[in-house]
Amino acid sequence: MIRRSALRRLAGDRKGLAAVEFGLVSVPVILMLLTLVDLGFRSYIASQLQGTMDQAARKVTIGGVSTSTVSSFVTDRIKRILPGATVLVVPKSYDDFSDVGKPEPITTDTAPLGSYNTGDCFLDLNGNGVWDNDGGTAGNGTGDDIVYYVATVTYPTLMPLGRFLGWGSTETVTATMMMRNQPYAAQPQPATVCT
Repeated sequence: MIRRSALRRLAGDRKGLAAVEFGLVSVPVILMLLTLVDLGFRSYIASQLQGTMDQAARKVTIGGVSTSTVSSFVTDRIKRILPGATVLVVPKSYDDFSDVGKPEPITTDTAPLGSYNTGDCFLDLNGNGVWDNDGGTAGNGTGDDIVYYVATVTYPTLMPLGRFLGWGSTETVTATMMMRNQPYAAQPQPATVCT
């Protein structure tokens, strides 16, 4: 049986208390710091990607640079920072700003109304003869077109926190840019197609 004096001595003993407190506090503090570093790096990559997209889109609008040149420009700039990153740049061209990401307009609508079905006529904005949920055309388009760029960068996480929390081992950052091409050529008028 433990004596009262031994219990009092044990309760009054403060040796090792700092080590226990440090052990309890240090793990959450270190995790928070690593998370902040990871989020800061992600923010840095996002701002670098957006700035590179701005420069690349400007090159296209003033000089008629090809899609592959834009893709390699963005890829080269990002790979200077992240050599192991995967960079994908996808341009789509539209006739007008209001058409970006929207379906091709239906000109003659049959029942059921409000959605495309067989027997409807539509304005074929991308010229492929098929109604599309997104009327954009792949590539940089022609003179006076709106070009919508989506760049996606996938890279290994800077800090291995994701493994502890069950997240993936990669990060993905996306940037977009929309610019109008210089009016070097007239835009072709879209045809109305009935199916």
